[in-house]
Amino acid sequence: MPLLPRPLSPFTLFRQHAERTPIRLLLLTLMLLLPCVLYVADRYADMWAVRALDDMVANAKARLALRQRTVNDEFELAFAGLRRLPDLLAQDDRIRDEAAPRPEAAPRKQQQADVRRRAPVNTFLKTFAETMDLHIAWLMDHSGTCIATSNYDSADSLLGTNYSDRAYFIAAMSGERGRQFAVGRVSSVPGFFFASPVRQYGTVLGVVAVKTDLPTLSRRLRLDAAFITDEQGVVVLANDKTHIFHALPDAPVRDMPISARILRYKREAFPELSLRPFVVRGIDEKHGLTLIGDATRPALLGVIHRPQDGLSLHVAEEVGEALSLEDRRQVRFHFAVLCGLAVLGTLLSAVIYTLHNHSQLRIIEGNNQALTRLNEELRRIAERDHLTGCFNRRRLDEAMNAELARSARSGHPLALAMLDLDHFKAVNDQHGHGVGDAMLAHVTEIIRNQLREPDLLARVGGEEFALLLPDTGEREAVTLLERVRRKVQETPLPHADGPIPMTVSAGVAESRPDIEPGRWMHVADAALYMAKRCGRNRTVRAAQVPEETLTGGSPPPHCVILSEPGSED
Repeated sequence: MPLLPRPLSPFTLFRQHAERTPIRLLLLTLMLLLPCVLYVADRYADMWAVRALDDMVANAKARLALRQRTVNDEFELAFAGLRRLPDLLAQDDRIRDEAAPRPEAAPRKQQQADVRRRAPVNTFLKTFAETMDLHIAWLMDHSGTCIATSNYDSADSLLGTNYSDRAYFIAAMSGERGRQFAVGRVSSVPGFFFASPVRQYGTVLGVVAVKTDLPTLSRRLRLDAAFITDEQGVVVLANDKTHIFHALPDAPVRDMPISARILRYKREAFPELSLRPFVVRGIDEKHGLTLIGDATRPALLGVIHRPQDGLSLHVAEEVGEALSLEDRRQVRFHFAVLCGLAVLGTLLSAVIYTLHNHSQLRIIEGNNQALTRLNEELRRIAERDHLTGCFNRRRLDEAMNAELARSARSGHPLALAMLDLDHFKAVNDQHGHGVGDAMLAHVTEIIRNQLREPDLLARVGGEEFALLLPDTGEREAVTLLERVRRKVQETPLPHADGPIPMTVSAGVAESRPDIEPGRWMHVADAALYMAKRCGRNRTVRAAQVPEETLTGGSPPPHCVILSEPGSED
């Protein structure tokens, strides 16, 4: 019985028809699948359009967050410096003296006396304003009347103008820092005003203020695709200058009385800054893209509120590629009809691109954190002695300058002590440098444990240390140094061959008005030299050292310690 042929599989049949009539099979298959391909391609195109816009917005949000941090940091840096300027002026004795109330005199005589007396203050304010690149700097008495100004010699001089209604004046008179955006009362130039109270013995005598105009501030800030509004919703600074003095929709300035608008802004009307949602056909408007003003490119808008400055930073991140979204959808649709595999590759590319973008942001953030840690470590290395861990000579010089300035302002005493480890070279020669290093670290720890929190210990030479003692007179410093000296003497360095005794010699000098840091250290060194000359393991005050030694003359060949009246030294 003959065997029946085995039935052919569908794949075999298809292969056979392809071999025989490939064009007919291809056309027939395409005609059968065309409705499905069109449907899938259309659905894919719709989903791609939504996904593409979401990716655009997500990437824009990431860029916007970075831009917001940058703009906010630059703004804080610029405004922090401007806020400190009136503080500097308020601490100047010339400003305080001028703001102090004076006895009444005849009007004509008083006016002449005021002109003569205020000439140096006006000149000082003018120099200060020019140096700090300010539009103007001026001083107001307790009534708000300008009594000295940097533009005293110009036609727009503020002398005699009253500012008692200005918010920055009111805040400063209450003892706080004042700040406000307004249009100049005399110059009609808009700008930012910063003010500080002028105090004497706790009483506010008046207010000193500085102003920076918009062009000057624009040079300090990069406002690409950004603008700034005040607490009334008025645009006060913008990359696009045509937006300045426009108001946001529903801005509080529209509820202000006209008189108040004119008084602050010198204008009644504020055109509305157009913020229109960007519309994409077939896509919900909740994507957050906005058209700002007359712009044709959509942008993502972010706001940073700064209530401490009464301002809001509006930062825009353009998403210009959204304009071509509809055309690209059509391209995707036709491309999907012709080649579905390419659609898959495109989707994967979009996902990879998104993941890569987020990965790069994480890498950047990690690098920034590592850089911050590295900078902190470098700063620590730059001001610390690697062997003992105490401060080095560079940090000591900075601290001496700062403490001398603080002591001069406050009148509080300040002492500098120089300490030297006795017979250190002999220890090095006998036991080696390793033991010498251990001795330095051991002595450093002993000294540090005897100090108060504000005291500063620095290593300035091989076995030489310096102690900066704020709020301490020469005699009080001797008490502390004697405690340190005894503790060092009582705490020998442990060693395998037996404890190694240690002693220190110290010289101390109290600061004097207008003394230079180098001269001050020389005086303390002279006292240390005398302590070494007189047998070591002791403390000598600068007051006990002969004057010729302190002034740089040849030191006496033997121990010379002067006694002071009422002392037994």
